[in-house]
Amino acid sequence: MSDTTTPRSAVALESLLNQRDRFAKLGEKDFAAATMLLAKKLMISAGQTTDDMKHLRETVGADLFETTLKSLTAHQARQLARRMDRSVPDLEVSTAGAACAWIRGLMNGTNPPPTEPAKAAEDTSADDTPPAPKNAYFGRKAFRTGG
Repeated sequence: MSDTTTPRSAVALESLLNQRDRFAKLGEKDFAAATMLLAKKLMISAGQTTDDMKHLRETVGADLFETTLKSLTAHQARQLARRMDRSVPDLEVSTAGAACAWIRGLMNGTNPPPTEPAKAAEDTSADDTPPAPKNAYFGRKAFRTGG
């Protein structure tokens, strides 16, 4: 199989959507729930950018996007905010509501655009680290022998 072929499950979903009149038992709420499930999966997957989230909002609609964003847990919303802006302060995304507000701000352009965080790991050299103690183990043996 090549990468250009459509997965069988996507074909099945597409054919189900094309025959909506035949399966009248599926209502608007069912389609909204399926859309929210797929949108949430996209939101919590790695590698999402601000442009991806804007495109997702345009695709599913602002109402469904907002409902799905509100349904994220605090951890998921914080992760999404960090994926979209790696330099976001911890205080700004401390709760789910704050993280969602930060995400909305990034998408609307009211928050400052993401910047690259400073590379602190490269700045520290080996001379700055203190030497390890000669005998770092202070477990039972040291207690028993008194040394």
